[in-house]
This record gives sequence, structure tokens and C-alpha cells, in this order.
Amino acid sequence: MIARRQRRKSVQNSDPGKILDLVMSLTDDKSAQLQTKINTYLVQECEAEQALLVAVSREHSDAFIEAVGSSMLLRKRKICLTEKFKLVLESVGEQTEYLSNMEEDFRSFVEPTLGTENPKKRVVMFPIPDDPFSLIVCIVSPTVQEDRVGLIIYEAFLFFWPVLKKSIMLEYERTVKYKCQQLLRVARKLFTQVEKLQTLLHMAMEQAKMLMSAEYCSVMLIDVDQMDLVEIYDPMELHMTNTETVKRRFKMDVGIAGIVVNTGNLVNVKNPEKHPKFNPEIDSYPGITCRSLLCFPIRDQSGIIGVGSLYNKLGDPYFDAMDEEMALAFSVYCGVCIVHSMVYQKMQEAHIRNALANELVMYHMKVGDAEVSRLLECTGFHKHPHIASLSFNVRALPPRELPCYVLKMFSDLGLQKKFNLHATKLARFVLHVKKGYRDVPYHNWMHAFNVAQWAYAALINYKLVSSGYLTDLQALMYLIACLVHDLDHRGTTNRFQIMGQTSLAALYSSEGSVMERHHLAQAVCVLNTEGCDVLAALPRADYDRAIIMLKDYVLATDLANFFKNLPEYEMIAMDYQKGNRLHCAALQALLMNSADLSDQLKDWSVIKKTAAAVLTEFFKQGELEKSRGEPALAFMDRDKCFIPALEQEFLTTTCMPLYSLLAKIIPKAEACTKVLEGHLKQWEAASYVFSEVPISAGLSVLLSPELDNLIEQSIKEREEELMEGAKKAEATDDD
Repeated sequence: MIARRQRRKSVQNSDPGKILDLVMSLTDDKSAQLQTKINTYLVQECEAEQALLVAVSREHSDAFIEAVGSSMLLRKRKICLTEKFKLVLESVGEQTEYLSNMEEDFRSFVEPTLGTENPKKRVVMFPIPDDPFSLIVCIVSPTVQEDRVGLIIYEAFLFFWPVLKKSIMLEYERTVKYKCQQLLRVARKLFTQVEKLQTLLHMAMEQAKMLMSAEYCSVMLIDVDQMDLVEIYDPMELHMTNTETVKRRFKMDVGIAGIVVNTGNLVNVKNPEKHPKFNPEIDSYPGITCRSLLCFPIRDQSGIIGVGSLYNKLGDPYFDAMDEEMALAFSVYCGVCIVHSMVYQKMQEAHIRNALANELVMYHMKVGDAEVSRLLECTGFHKHPHIASLSFNVRALPPRELPCYVLKMFSDLGLQKKFNLHATKLARFVLHVKKGYRDVPYHNWMHAFNVAQWAYAALINYKLVSSGYLTDLQALMYLIACLVHDLDHRGTTNRFQIMGQTSLAALYSSEGSVMERHHLAQAVCVLNTEGCDVLAALPRADYDRAIIMLKDYVLATDLANFFKNLPEYEMIAMDYQKGNRLHCAALQALLMNSADLSDQLKDWSVIKKTAAAVLTEFFKQGELEKSRGEPALAFMDRDKCFIPALEQEFLTTTCMPLYSLLAKIIPKAEACTKVLEGHLKQWEAASYVFSEVPISAGLSVLLSPELDNLIEQSIKEREEELMEGAKKAEATDDD
């Protein structure tokens, strides 16, 4: 228990009864109360003028006093652990010193309790070494012999110290717990102020002052561009409302703060002005006497981002080891909050820039009132007899009349009247969407109109609403989704965006379906544009459902999602239930894919043009990938892509499964698979024609006006070969 003490552990110089009575009375919770009783005993036994105990944390080199004689101090008071005290702790017996030679902080607690008749007062100091706390018993002006003073203290503390030590340790643990709770409360407050860095830092330093009981505080962050320290929070501006003033700058190797930046270590200085690196410009402020300084690094995951400084410990001569631990823990929370604040501000700035960019895009896409009026007042024919046909060739319509036909679709289906769609808003919406498509070979406004036309025809021919397959709201969003599903398409695939690490990939790749999510975002942007908000008349609940439907419809056009969900679609198609929400969602996705790929259901002349447009986009992407040093996929490389094989594979692996599933749910869709079978025969015959020319010339062959004649000739030759083969087989059987 008491180290390095070779004396007998027995009582020979003290009254065992008094010691036992005092030990029995040591039942108080506070160590200060225990000390007053022990001090009173020591004064009586040593016939001394005063007695007090100096507790020392051996690990942290902190010393403190809680009671002088029979009087408790208002709170635990720290004193400097001088060299004299350190020598006492290392000794094996008592040490004597005149009170006048002791440090001022020690005298300030003792002298007011002493008489003035004898100015030269001796202080006998006796060590009680232990871990984690030791004790220095101080007896002022004892009248018994000094060697007997040591024996009295030694014998008494054989019994007093275990109780007192437990009390000191208990209070220390309570203090640690309280400080940790304070730290957590501070952290919680900091994380609520990440919106503005200045506000966050102001609160952080105020909380640091409270946490470590400092008089002043400041924080400096590292300016990476100029490699210097910038003062962010000035304690002299505590009551100023304008914190956007010009801040002081310092080199990163100046003063005690410079030591912290360069070493990453906390520096606790009890007398800063005597420190060799002290610089009053950075380590203090005009008008402030820097009595004590605690300077700590502020870190994030990348390293040190700044320095915090606390000046002048309140109520004590210096910052102790617990303050150091709290400062380091606080600096971690502070660093995380600062980084989060900076990220938050960057996100806010990015959001503002994005909003401004959208405003700019919307301005250049702006649809004038004259355009809307012309569309609404158009007196064209707009009654093509086959507009509601599932195999209708939309290229038969004049491009300028396509917006008129879109309005006709909404009107014919009764959607405009049913949902109270404002005619002017609907017209402006359609014209905005038209302008939102880029001039790319395939994924352009014509493609969007074609997809919407097939959806319009499907709603009519399959009677999707009246037969209970879709609700009116689902039908409305189906048509709208078809119009917007490829908005701002760049003529490149999701793979191209991800491999190229484009801005779209950075924005959406974590969620998947990069381009589809971009199309959706653009669509919502248009729907939120003033004058284009065609869904504004919907009740709030219907509006929320409509936006969710729009998302599901547009994301369904990513064929990766189709193949991922294909096993589920097959199970649903085997026993489709109209009232089942899961089954209905699957049908909506299949209908959206069917409309998106409906070009494959048109006649052969349309099929060729569609294939040429798609392949033109593919080959352009392949060339871009090669220019980036990336290998292009075979079907995007004009030198490797055998067009008939690619088309046959697409029809077989994608289109046939899709329309076969649709036909199982909607029997009238069975005709779609018949059309596809015919196209497969055409591409099979075309493969003989394409095999006669170099692969790189495939696109030219596809666009050649002689292709149909060559295919027809190839089909005849194949039929003749089959007939001759059959005749030979019959002749062989006759023989």
C-alpha cells in the first residue's frame, strides 16, 4: 500500500484508540470532509498550528488541495507541483522547509489560517507514495520533534490512507464521468450547427471555454492554398455580430501554435511567456496577460486542419491533465463537425449551382406564348386513320404536327378532362419535352413520340383501363412517362457513363440506372417548371402517387432491370391477378418496356431505319471509347459488329421474352410475337447478303435501297435449295 517504507506496520507512538475512533468516523462521501477530520487529528497529535494534505496524481503530475485544517475549500484547488514537492515524494522520510520559501499558491491557502506571532514557520512534509494518487502530508509549526512527527503520520496513515485513497479515486471517476457527459452534450450541440462554419466555430470555442474553464479561446484553420494559419475565431470579437471580418494570418512555424501544427502534439504551458517558442502575436492577444495556455490540434481523417488555443485557466493556475484529455477528445468532434460543415456548404453551393444551371437550361428551353398559342389553335387535319394502330409508322406524320398528335392522345383517352389538365399547361409541357431531347441519331424526340404513340394504341386496343389492367392515374402517368423517358439522352449507354466517370455517373452510379435517373430528374424538373406543371390539379395524395409511378415507369426502361426481374415476371405471368399490387407493378414495367421497344413491331422498312439509327449511336460511342483508350464492345465497333447476328440476338434474347410475357397477361398481345418471328426470318435471310461484304461496310449495306431486293433474292434461293433438297430426299426414298 505505502511503497518504500521499511518501518514496522504497528502502532507504537500513537494512541490506537484515537486512531480506531477516527477510522470508524471516516464515513463521509467527500474526500474533503475526510481530510478535515484527519487534519484535526494531526494538529492535535503533532501539537501543530495547522495541517493539510496535498494530493498528487503521479500519472499526470497534478497537485491539489481540498481542505486546510478543519475547513473545506469551496472546491478542489490546484497548486503547482514544484521541485520541492517532487523531492519530498522521492524521499523516504520527512522533509522540512520554511513556509516563506514555499510557492505563492501554496502559501495563499495556508497563511490566512495561521497566526502572525511567529513569522518563521516550519512546514514538515511527509510523503505517502502510491499509485495512481500519492499524498504529501504537510504539518505547519509542530511542537513535537520532527522525527516523531514522521512516525505519527506514518502510523496514522497505515489506517487512514486506504479510506482516503478510495474516496479520492471515487471523486476522480465521478469527475471523469461528468466531463464525458459534458463532452457528449457539447458534441450533440456542435452537430446541430453544421449549416454555417462561422456559427459552428463560434459555438465550438464557446463550448471549449466552458468545458475546460478557460477565460479566452481562439481557433485557426490551415489555408492549404497559401499554407498558413488563418484566424477564424477571435476571442476579442466575442460580442460582435459581424464575424465576416478580415482575419489575421500567420506562418505555420510561428509560436507554440506552430509547434502543434508541425508535431500534431498538444502543448500545455503553465507559464507561456517563459516558453522559448512563445510568440505574443499568435499565442496571445493585445491586452491579455497569458498566464496559462493549452494549445491543441484539430484533426479530421486526412490529418491536422487547424489549431485551437485556450488561454488562462479560470480558478486554477494551469490546465491539468484532464483538461488535456478533454481538449484532445473535443478536437476530434470539432474536426469532424468542421469537415461536415464544409461538405454541407459545398453541397449547398452545388445545389444552388445546379438550380441556377437548371434555370439557365429552362430559359434556353423556354417555350414562348406564341408557340403555345400556335399549338392550341392549330387547325391541321390531325386525323390519320391509323394513329391508333400498334404497328403505325410515326414517320408518316409531318414532324411539325407531332405535338398536335400528343395533345390528341390525351384528349382521345379522356385523360385531359378526367384529371382537369389545363390545356395551356399541357401544351407548354409537350413543347418543353420536345425541346428537352437532343439531336442524336435514335434517342430523340421522334423516338419519344413513337413510344408514346404505342402506349396510346395499347391503351385503346388492349382496353387496359376498362379491362382493369390499369387505373386512370396509371394510364395518365404511362403516357407521360413515355414522352419523358429519354429526356436529355446523350446517345451513350450507362456503361459509357460509368467507365468514363462522367458527372452523371458521379451523381447517379451509386443508385444504378445512371441515364434513366437523369431522364427522371429532367422530367421532374420540367414538371416543376412554372407553366408546365400539368399535374398541379391533382389532389396531393394522387400527385405523390403519380410521381412514384413516373419513377417506376422511367427506371423500368433500363433493360438491366428487366433482365434482373425476368424470373419474377415469368412467375407472375403464369398466374396474373389484376388486384395484386405486385402483379400490377410488373405489368406496368412490361408495358413500359414494350412501348420503348415498339419499333421492333413495325414493318420491315421501319425496322431497317431503326437499326441504322441505333447502330449509328453505338458506333459513335465505340469511337469515343477508343479515343479514351478503352476497348469498345463488339456490337459498338463498326469493324466487328455483324449486324444481322446482333439484330437476331436482340430479338431472340430481349424482344421475344418481353412480348411473350405480355401476351400471357394480355392475350391480345399475342400478335406481337408473330411480327417478331417474321423479322427474325428477314434478318436470317439478310445475313447471307451481309456476309458477302466486309463487316465495316455493314451500315452502308443496311441503308442501301437494294437491300430488300437482295434479301428477297436470298429468300428465293434458300427456298429453291430447300425444295431441291426435298426432291433429292424423295428420290432417295423411292430408290
